[in-house]
Amino acid sequence: MKYLIKLYFVIFALMIPAMTASGTTAEQESVCDQSVYYDENLYISIAQIHEQLVSLSWPELSPIMRQARMEAQVVFQIKVSPSGIVCSVEFIGGNRLILEPLLTPEIKKWKFRPDRPFWGLIAIRYVSGRGFRLL
Repeated sequence: MKYLIKLYFVIFALMIPAMTASGTTAEQESVCDQSVYYDENLYISIAQIHEQLVSLSWPELSPIMRQARMEAQVVFQIKVSPSGIVCSVEFIGGNRLILEPLLTPEIKKWKFRPDRPFWGLIAIRYVSGRGFRLL
């Protein structure tokens, strides 16, 4: 019986982030019409993405990850709505096991200048002691 209660507690604890994030996801889905992004004219370069970026945030790293001597890069494809909200983040390549689960939720919080919908690629590099940076 103790194990069953512990199991329910663990399952509930794992579900809390999904339940609290559902409000922002619903908001993003109402603004993001994925059919818009099939237009190839909406693709912008990495430099143009940097120009459109208003605010970004990086994930908190665990003490173990901060101490580990590590260098890694990842590439994501992002789709941004006309209001500047990130609609989708798709992993393209790089260190999937470590950086992809850390960065995907943070990238969804980024804000861009409200203008027109666009999509493009972003490259991110992580170096121990220096942190994250856009390439």
